[in-house]
Amino acid sequence: MFKKLIDLFSNFFSSLFGGKKDKPAPTPVKGPTSGNEKSPDFAEDSSDVPVDTIVTVKVAEVNIAIPTGGNDGPFADPDKEGAFEDTPKEEPTPVPPKDKTDPTPPVDKPKPTDPTTKPPTTSKHEPRYLWCLDNGHGKLQPGKRSPLFDDGKTQFFEYEFNRDVVEKIMKTLDKQGVKYFDVVPDYLEVGSFLEERVDRANKKKSDLPKIYVSVHSNAGPTADGSWVPNTIQGVETWYAQNSQKGMKIAAVFQKHIVEKTGFKDRNLKSTAISSLYVLTKTTMPAILTENGFYNNKEQVKELMKDAVRQKIADAHVDAILEIEKNGIG
Repeated sequence: MFKKLIDLFSNFFSSLFGGKKDKPAPTPVKGPTSGNEKSPDFAEDSSDVPVDTIVTVKVAEVNIAIPTGGNDGPFADPDKEGAFEDTPKEEPTPVPPKDKTDPTPPVDKPKPTDPTTKPPTTSKHEPRYLWCLDNGHGKLQPGKRSPLFDDGKTQFFEYEFNRDVVEKIMKTLDKQGVKYFDVVPDYLEVGSFLEERVDRANKKKSDLPKIYVSVHSNAGPTADGSWVPNTIQGVETWYAQNSQKGMKIAAVFQKHIVEKTGFKDRNLKSTAISSLYVLTKTTMPAILTENGFYNNKEQVKELMKDAVRQKIADAHVDAILEIEKNGIG
C-alpha cells in the first residue's frame, strides 16, 4: 500500500515538473493505396450520415426547367464555399479580312439533287459538359460488402458493382460523343481515397463546365452486420445541401433511375451535418447515386445481375443526355 502511495505522488509531481514520458505513437503514413481517409466532419456515403440530419426532397418538388435562352452558369458551383473558376476558353485568333482586290476563282454551282433521294443524316453530338465519373470505394477499403449468402461463399462487393456500372456508362457515352473523365480507374489499388478523388476532379483541365457523378450502392443499418429487413430498399440521389444546381441534376438522375429500374423511390437527399465529402469538396456541381441496398438479401440478388446493372447504367446515361441537351440553369 505504502509503495503505491509513493508511486502515485511520484507520477503526480512528474506530470507537473516533467519526467519520463512515453514515446508518442508513430503517425500513420497515408500511402497511395490506402487513400486519404475521411474527416469526422464528413461522410463518405449515405450510410455514414445520421438519419435525423437527412433532408428529403421529392423530384416533383424540383423545378429543373431551364430559363428561356438557357444558362449553364460558371464552371464552378458558386453555392459551394471555396469554389473557383476553371481555366477559361482561349479567345479565337482574329482572321484578317480578305483583300477584296484579290481575284476570286469561280466556284462551280452544285448540281441539283434528285428530290426522291434523301441525303445521309449525320447527328454528331456537340459536348456540353465534362462528366467526372467516380466509382465509389476501392478494393482495399474494408467493409462495403454484403453478408455472406447461404452457401458461405457468395458475397457482393460494392467497389466491383460501382466500377462495373461506371464502365457500362462510359462505353455508351463513347458511342454518344459525350465527354467524360474517368476519376478512379485505379480502383483495385486504392481504399477510401476521398481527398484524391476530389483533387483529381477539381484539377482536371477542361474547356467545358464539369459535373461530378459518384456511383454507389446503399447499405441499411444493422447491429450485427446481418441482412436488413426487405422494407429497406430502393434508390436515392444525394446532392450538397447548398447547391441548387446539384439538386436539379440529382432530380434528373433520380427520375431516370427509378423509371428504368422500377426500384422504390427514396427521393433526393442532402444534409448539412456530416456532409458527403465528394459533394461538398468538389468545386463543380456534384451528385451521388445510391442504387439499391446491397445488404437487402432480395435486392442485392438483382444488383448482381448484369441486365439490372445495365439498366442502372442506361438510366445514368439517359440523365446525362437530358442534361447535355437542356443544360442546367
